[in-house]
Amino acid sequence: MSINRRGVRRTGPLNPLRAFEVAGRHMSFTVAADELCVTQGAISRAVKTLEDYFGVPLFKRLGNGLEMTPKSRVLAYKLTDIFTQLADATEEFQGSKASHVLTVWTYTSFMIGFLIPRLPDFQLKHPNIKVRLISATDSTEFNREQVDVRLRYGHGHWQGFESTLLFREELRPVCSPRLLKEGHEGMDIEEISKHILLHYDGRRHDWSDWLAAAGYPELAPRDNLVFDELSVANQAAIAGVGLAMAQKAYFQNEIDNGQLIAPFDTVLRRDRGYYLTVPRERRNAEQVTVFRDWLLDQLADQLGETNTAYPVLRIANG
Repeated sequence: MSINRRGVRRTGPLNPLRAFEVAGRHMSFTVAADELCVTQGAISRAVKTLEDYFGVPLFKRLGNGLEMTPKSRVLAYKLTDIFTQLADATEEFQGSKASHVLTVWTYTSFMIGFLIPRLPDFQLKHPNIKVRLISATDSTEFNREQVDVRLRYGHGHWQGFESTLLFREELRPVCSPRLLKEGHEGMDIEEISKHILLHYDGRRHDWSDWLAAAGYPELAPRDNLVFDELSVANQAAIAGVGLAMAQKAYFQNEIDNGQLIAPFDTVLRRDRGYYLTVPRERRNAEQVTVFRDWLLDQLADQLGETNTAYPVLRIANG
């Protein structure tokens, strides 16, 4: 134990101690640098400062990594406990644990049709994470530094992002039960000629692609209505205005409670899907991992394990 002339115990320089603790926990200067958001050189200099302070080496630099001395290993273990207690004490002083804000950027239709009804479950399970929802389309500009998670549609390749597959695209028509003939649970495809088709302006080919898949590429409806927002087209379907083309994940609840029915068996499947994407530098953030796992569990409950059992993870280059 070291004591100065005033009788105060000397602890050593705090920042180098923290750098040493993280490097010892990971046995890697590179990983320690990532955790502390500094350069590898900064970690190396901090450890060298601590070695000069103690007058002994803390690591043996080997060709394939690091090795700690027996004494430095004991110090590292004790420092991990100390820094953990310090974090706990800080959180306790602040009143329970500190809250984290998770910013999620997604389509209005996914937000309304899927996320918002389930958010109370997430908040109940994770009260220390506050979710901030931002609604926008792919064409909208956004500040990457302010967004933790983006839910988006495509093939899973976005430069600089890690992508987790949520569900593949599965489209089928839906409508209000009031459009069916009394006593019928579905309708013949030819009956589309008597109804209005509801379109989202950003996806004009959904209906024509589905009709081709169903074997009726030339079938024309009574009329067409085009909406700027997919969520508005979906609400028009619930109101009985016409038939909308719906993603399975969005409307399972409305189908289950009888607001909507799926009158045809044909399902249009494409090789695209909906992905949870995270900026590469945030992929290991705790609140991101918690939200991703929760969302996959919710989708598995609704869509079945076949759709989410094998999420695809990618980190695009750049």
